[in-house]
Amino acid sequence: MEAVATVASKIKHVAIYLRISQEKKGENVETLGNHRSILTDYATSQGWTYVLYEEVLSGGKTDINERPQLQRLLTDIEKFDGIMVMELSRLSRNGLISETVLQQCVDYDTPIVTREKIYDLANVQNDVLTYRFGSLIASQEHSLIGKRSKNNKIAMTKQGLYVSGNTPFGYKRNNATKKLEIDEQSAQIIRYIFKLHGEGLGSYKIRDILNAEGYKSATGKPFNIPSIRRIIRNPVYKGTVVFNDRKRIKVNGKYTYKNIDTIEVEKAHPAIIAVEEWNRVNDVRIARAEYAQQTREKPATKTGVTALKDLMYCANCGRKLAVRKDNKSGKHHIKVCEYLMPNGVKCGNAGIRVQYVEELVMQRVTTVRTEIEQEIERLLNTDTSDITKDIVEQLSRVDKQITEQEKAFSTLIDLAVQGILTAEEIAGKKKEITARLDSLKAEKADLTVKLQNTNTATVTDKLQNMLTVIDQLEGVGADPTALNTHLKRFIRKIYYDRMLPEELAHVSTNNPVRRNYPFTIEIEYM
Repeated sequence: MEAVATVASKIKHVAIYLRISQEKKGENVETLGNHRSILTDYATSQGWTYVLYEEVLSGGKTDINERPQLQRLLTDIEKFDGIMVMELSRLSRNGLISETVLQQCVDYDTPIVTREKIYDLANVQNDVLTYRFGSLIASQEHSLIGKRSKNNKIAMTKQGLYVSGNTPFGYKRNNATKKLEIDEQSAQIIRYIFKLHGEGLGSYKIRDILNAEGYKSATGKPFNIPSIRRIIRNPVYKGTVVFNDRKRIKVNGKYTYKNIDTIEVEKAHPAIIAVEEWNRVNDVRIARAEYAQQTREKPATKTGVTALKDLMYCANCGRKLAVRKDNKSGKHHIKVCEYLMPNGVKCGNAGIRVQYVEELVMQRVTTVRTEIEQEIERLLNTDTSDITKDIVEQLSRVDKQITEQEKAFSTLIDLAVQGILTAEEIAGKKKEITARLDSLKAEKADLTVKLQNTNTATVTDKLQNMLTVIDQLEGVGADPTALNTHLKRFIRKIYYDRMLPEELAHVSTNNPVRRNYPFTIEIEYM
């Protein structure tokens, strides 16, 4: 007891680690708040200061990289006299991570603190044994819970009950029977999708039709390609429930899930699509996919790299543009941009042969070389000392205001803990402080860039390096891979714009006016 009292007397500043499980029933954000209140009240009663580390995830995760807050705590461990938790299992229910925490606590002589006990892992062997035993029990409990949960889902699936996450669009789940029932309003959209696909239309065309006619997906947003493909492939619509028994494995250093068994139960619930119709439509889908595999243009990664690989972006929607090789001509083309805008309409930025864009890019690079030389000469003849002094003063002022807002945020947390403010008042003030902080940080970033630009030596060196890289282009030759690598040394993005007028958007691509419609580019340099 005397030893424990000695350890406790040395504790002044603790890290409070809070974790609630994604898997455990009854645990939610309110649980996290309760645990936070309990531990912060206890720390305050002991006269300890604290820093919070909070996360919502399974304690059984096997890789510490999947536990960012715990990882951050262990990095900061030297700053604290102890690590405070609700119970030992909150640190981890995985033996490997538990041992990592134990080793850090031993190395830095940092005890683990609960309200009931202080575990002096660096000095008391019994505490180490208790910690390890508790970790073992928690790990076994997690494993058993996982197995029980999976076995329960398998048993329910075999009874025709739906246990696979979100309720499929077109259905509603009866919580009493745990079976799916048809939601007639959304089921009409499912039937329409299958009808269109059965008539030979692909996912792109179906998406355009649905969005043009004002239909909305399960999320209330316009339909997209992946959601339509998932609907067509999903056997739930022919009345079948499916449960994939998966195993978590590591492949090439990353965790993935491998199917070890698939359980299917037919006629588990009312079908929106008749079995024969579902099979027919999916036979069409498979046949289309096989045909496309043979005839469709292949990605540039399979047919050769172009000089503009990974550099082309849509000026209309900002997404990366796809480049494909035409099977007949053997030429690479920028594909029409098919991404959806927020209003559900396709972007529609028209494509073009890559060669034309490459030629314009090289012309622009030649032009920018002259502009860089002129800018270097201007900078060398400009005195920026007064401008620099003014920006430094502005930065100092902004830094002071940021510090004041961060203090206000800390004060707000204290007021919340003490219950002085209501939840609505806290939320309102937090929103105000966060908005002000974001604004100040954006202003600081802008001023920092301006300050860097007033440093003529730094800017001149940067521009001179860019000139050197551009000059080296001549020695690269015509090899597209080498040219692409070199362009990426000084070009970040190329924004391409070829939005056709309405009267041209629907005419044949062989129409000479459409074919010769101009395009523009904007180059974003490093």
